Amino acid sequence: WKYDPKLIDIPWRETRYLEGKTGKKVFGVMAVDGIFGFDGIVMPHPPILRGIQQVIISLQKAGHTVVEWQPYKHKYATDLITAILFADGGAAIRRSIESSGEPAIPDIKQFLELKQPSIDLETLWKLQSEKYTYQKEYLNFWQQQSHIDGWILPVAPHTAVRHGDYKYYAYTSVINLLDWPAMTIPVTFADKEIDVKDMQYKSINDLDAKVYEGYDADIYDGAPVGIQLVGRRLQEEYLVGLAEQIGQALLN
Repeated sequence: WKYDPKLIDIPWRETRYLEGKTGKKVFGVMAVDGIFGFDGIVMPHPPILRGIQQVIISLQKAGHTVVEWQPYKHKYATDLITAILFADGGAAIRRSIESSGEPAIPDIKQFLELKQPSIDLETLWKLQSEKYTYQKEYLNFWQQQSHIDGWILPVAPHTAVRHGDYKYYAYTSVINLLDWPAMTIPVTFADKEIDVKDMQYKSINDLDAKVYEGYDADIYDGAPVGIQLVGRRLQEEYLVGLAEQIGQALLN
């Protein structure tokens, strides 16, 4: 904060860390239609769903409480942050790519090809206002839940994705929009013998179909599986303590 105006004058709070690290906690796990780890938009690949279940079982065995967390307006949030990020129509990204002399990677190129027009200042202000409204709504939503210390969900619908095949980022972008702290915790590894593709799965939209069709048990075999732990704003120390509790539960 002495050298960067974006920083907040908050030193490391050991008491908050210890509060998160000790005692039995209540963890909310995102779920839709009874499927833990699903946001209702894009179904995670089998290794991710198994990783979520492994965390749930480990936490329960350690004496913690796990409850369902219904995602609140995540489709709306995804559309909102996309509109904010591309408020300039992608001009800044195009300039950076052009100055590098290198082509855009497929993951970025797919968005630039949408050729979304830039918006005027009044519209941008409106989007920013909608962002703050959504942040307040979600905070109220959290308050209405039974006491929840931390929130668990996937980092992405897949493990480390194949080059050029990253199609859905909302599992993290919604958290960015909310401005909540989050951590990634390693859980296990994809196993082609266990994480078999569900050939009977019926996709709920085109994007969901593309992401799920991209799963190949042989290709993803051995890839690391992690989960995302989310906490309340400016409660990073408490979140680190919670993460250690999850890590200990997994080890045991």
